[in-house]
Amino acid sequence: MSLPITVITPSLPARISERSRAITSVHAQTQRPEDHLVLVDHRKEGGHRPLNVLMRAVETEWTQILCDDDALMPEHFEKLWPLTADADVVYSPPTTIGPNPWAGYLEPFDAGRLRTSSIVSHIALVRTELIREVGGWDAGAGYDWNFWVKCLDAGARFARFNEPTWIYDLEEGKWHESRPDLGR
Repeated sequence: MSLPITVITPSLPARISERSRAITSVHAQTQRPEDHLVLVDHRKEGGHRPLNVLMRAVETEWTQILCDDDALMPEHFEKLWPLTADADVVYSPPTTIGPNPWAGYLEPFDAGRLRTSSIVSHIALVRTELIREVGGWDAGAGYDWNFWVKCLDAGARFARFNEPTWIYDLEEGKWHESRPDLGR
């Protein structure tokens, strides 16, 4: 039996191998989600747009955000799912490939700190109703962090699993929003 989760993966056209790895990581789960939606963003209008487009097709109670250049460890859902009973957002820290320019994801959850710094990872399990209630992601830099602050303002309950359950790929030489100087 699958879990009532839809994974949404926004992807850039050139990231064929990364996208394949992300998709494979979803198929390798010990507890599987109900669906996995992928959108290749040929428009490249910002990370918020494909997330919002994908969200319109989600029909499950929960949504898992998974960027194309990241991957879930096999027990991701098995470990995070129990925390959904008392939360609206469930996330974990990453295992990082390459130099990590941002250590905020390694910090414990603190609502006050979230208002001043991005400490909730962009790879998270979110109650679908909450995403719709806050209007999804807004355009602009820091759209993922701003989304979490909107969730906090809406009264969302956050739960952090303290061990890594996903892989954050920040390999040198690849474009990433954390390193915009490399271009697309």
